[in-house]
Amino acid sequence: KMIQEYSDIFIFFRMGDDLGHRTSTMLEPTTIINHILPQTKRIIDLVHHAEKKFLLHSCGNIFEIMPDIITLGIDAKHSNEDQIAPFDEWIKRYNGQIGLFGGFDVNLLSLGTYQSVYDEVLKKGTEYRRICKGYGLGSGNSIASYVSVDGFRGMIDAVKQIRRKEK
Repeated sequence: KMIQEYSDIFIFFRMGDDLGHRTSTMLEPTTIINHILPQTKRIIDLVHHAEKKFLLHSCGNIFEIMPDIITLGIDAKHSNEDQIAPFDEWIKRYNGQIGLFGGFDVNLLSLGTYQSVYDEVLKKGTEYRRICKGYGLGSGNSIASYVSVDGFRGMIDAVKQIRRKEK
């Protein structure tokens, strides 16, 4: 119903399913592969049938099952947290296979000054956009209530500057 009623206003549809935590998957990989991923595939197929893209949001260390997840046909993944692996590692493993969203850890946005966040996002964001085949710049997870306004503004202003440079 969501796809039928809102396809005209969404570029992609997303689903959140945190399959892992800091060191591994939440369940045994075979349990996820045999019982959860087939249901995820059904949703991906519905989204693709509507000619939209599918973004999977999954926290945690899911490297062990990422090949299976990519085989499902996801178009992009979000929640690429530095505590699991630096964003460069996600790029090294999956660039060209799926789009990657994030790149800037919540800790940077929470603890950094406006200028430090702006400088980091401008530098790395420009580089990520250059080397990634599919990239959405943003937080490595979500914008939590404790993210500082200055850190968030620093990220947004840097994104605006990157876009101005690209024109």
